[in-house]
Amino acid sequence: MHTRGCGCRQRGAGVVTNGTDRTGGAEHGADGLRCGWWPATAWVLLDWGASAFSTILITLVVTYAERIVFADRVWGVPGGVVWAWISALAAIVSAGLAPWLSARADRTMSHQRSMVESVVLGSAGCLLLAAVPADARLLVAAAIVMASIGFDMAQIFTGSLLPRLAGGAAADRLSAVGFAAGYAGGAVALLLATALVGAREQLGLSGAQALRWSFVVMGGWWFFFSLPGFVTRLGDARCEPPTGTSVGELLAFARSLVAGGGLLGRVLAGAALVTGAVQTAITQFSSLAIEEFHMEAPAVVRLVLLVQFVALPGALLMGWASTRWSRRGVLTLCVAGWVAVCVLGWFVQSPAQLTWLAVLLALVLGGVQSVVRATVAVLAPPGRFGATFGLFQVGTKLSGSLASLLFGAMYAVSGQPRAGGATLVLQLLLGWWVLRGVAGHDGAGHTAAGERHGRPADGGGPT
Repeated sequence: MHTRGCGCRQRGAGVVTNGTDRTGGAEHGADGLRCGWWPATAWVLLDWGASAFSTILITLVVTYAERIVFADRVWGVPGGVVWAWISALAAIVSAGLAPWLSARADRTMSHQRSMVESVVLGSAGCLLLAAVPADARLLVAAAIVMASIGFDMAQIFTGSLLPRLAGGAAADRLSAVGFAAGYAGGAVALLLATALVGAREQLGLSGAQALRWSFVVMGGWWFFFSLPGFVTRLGDARCEPPTGTSVGELLAFARSLVAGGGLLGRVLAGAALVTGAVQTAITQFSSLAIEEFHMEAPAVVRLVLLVQFVALPGALLMGWASTRWSRRGVLTLCVAGWVAVCVLGWFVQSPAQLTWLAVLLALVLGGVQSVVRATVAVLAPPGRFGATFGLFQVGTKLSGSLASLLFGAMYAVSGQPRAGGATLVLQLLLGWWVLRGVAGHDGAGHTAAGERHGRPADGGGPT
């Protein structure tokens, strides 16, 4: 297909003219890398930078919220319950925004610009969290929600750029490298932030002030390492965009999932259930360490750093296994590992046992997220990358918000933070059951979905 006014033809997720891929490298097959090394590196750096937020969020931010801002039941419930509800609120708002913003990105061919806007929003939320005092509790909660929404939206548009950069097994490898880089980047950022907190007396800062300065590190790291992705063209957006409004595009795409036999719909539903449960488990793991074992911030940081360093090779190993073995097999292995984590969490009685549980969690952490992201990427129809990842994010946040609400409710009723693990086990098993027959699909039979939208199978490519 020739795009309007640019004389180029689509090849999968790249644009090729006279044998040269305009994304920055030589022409590659539909199942290979579709860009040069620098666009791929800039994309990986998006994961490297964003992980500063996710890592510091589950360590220093949760400590700040539970031990300082919402300590002593200032809102009538334990700080851990407030944290779960803040997480649920952020997830619900993200779920409401995701489909409209992602459909707009498809319609206006603005996935990369939307990614930039999301990173700016999220990093600004981090700086707002640093700026407001601890007794401004509503503003603190609002800043956490703002930063979380920016992070969630950035994940959508980072993911929607993956099909423009790689296909097939290359998508698995690039996704795995991105997650591995994220664990490394998050660990380094966390070390810097905790070093600042550890030097608070020399700097003349109180504990709360030092934590607020660590949030400057969180936002600054995220923004700085996203800059290469801001200025590098990540794939070629010069193709004919879909017509209609964002709402119309969203409804048309949703109808196509039903009319197309349900393959992509099943993948999105199962992926959302699994990822929502995993994200909830991650955010509540630190809360368990704080509430159940009364760990101080340095101990929680050491625990999370252990997770980061073990998860890095784990993500690469699972990415390799998904290309040499199968995505389905790796997904089953990772879900089984997560079920084991949730079940064993009920029997943990000491910090040492919690450390071993963290090692098991880390081994399957990056694998499940990387495989799920690659599975969605290879099945995303041309011209619907944003909508596909947007609907994935909606489902993830809805399932994650429900899991967080149930987790918080069971905690409030039972007084046991680990009681919510039962809901996560059920959600993980349900997600695996939905995905078990489709996780290994390579997207080869999915071209009809694009044709039903008025585009040939090799046209209307990435936006």
